[in-house]
Amino acid sequence: MEEQPPPAGPEGSCQPLTAGWSRLDPRFGYLAHIPRTAARSLQTLVVVHGSDFRHEVTCRYFAALAEETGCVVLAPLFAPAGAANPDPNGFKFLRSSHAEYDRVLLDLVEVAGERLACARERFFLFGFSGGAQFAHRFLYVHPTRLHAVSIAAPGMVTLIDPARPAWVGTQGLGALCGNDLDLPQVQRVAVQLLVGSEDAKPHVGGAGRELYDHAGGNRIERLRTLRTNYQAYGISVSHREVPGTGHDFEPLAAAAVPFLRRQIIALR
Repeated sequence: MEEQPPPAGPEGSCQPLTAGWSRLDPRFGYLAHIPRTAARSLQTLVVVHGSDFRHEVTCRYFAALAEETGCVVLAPLFAPAGAANPDPNGFKFLRSSHAEYDRVLLDLVEVAGERLACARERFFLFGFSGGAQFAHRFLYVHPTRLHAVSIAAPGMVTLIDPARPAWVGTQGLGALCGNDLDLPQVQRVAVQLLVGSEDAKPHVGGAGRELYDHAGGNRIERLRTLRTNYQAYGISVSHREVPGTGHDFEPLAAAAVPFLRRQIIALR
């Protein structure tokens, strides 16, 4: 099995979660952790599951950070609840013939904002593995909606490259998702790249994988290439290869927590 399921979350994770559904596409919903401590203005941290679709345990892992910083953790589920999933890879690329996942997320943030009184205009974003593929592509299409993004161990990456079509590069984003790349807006988003130092197994991405191999043959190489690409386009990026870690959720999520904490506290 490629992805290891997240463990039970840290302190604060036993608090009951609240659920909600998209108005745009009711097949999809979310779970949210609401901090017990009152805050004048609750920020929103969106955490996106990997290919295992375990959004509940992903949500619970960040509960302690939510309690500490006074933010709502919002974990979308990009699969129809209680039904077979006909589109297991679609969410990684924002849109498919099955759903417009980026628009679903924006709708879920709006729904949660109304119900839970948390931020709707801009939020923080974390994604692991398949969720990291979603997260960095979401950055290109909707940078004005993000304060910061933590991208942890994506299997395949999209480079900022106007000469290569999406999703290998960024040519044609407007036709695909409605928004062309706005580099100045991308540059204002704080970006973290994470991967395990042992996550060097060659990654096979299925049909068309050869199109992505120009960035490297595994997650470590591809994330290094993405870092260099971002730096060439003036994007300030924090890059870390977590020692002794393979393709595991918990140590990468733990490495994301200090980065996210700093970004959330900076808005106070």
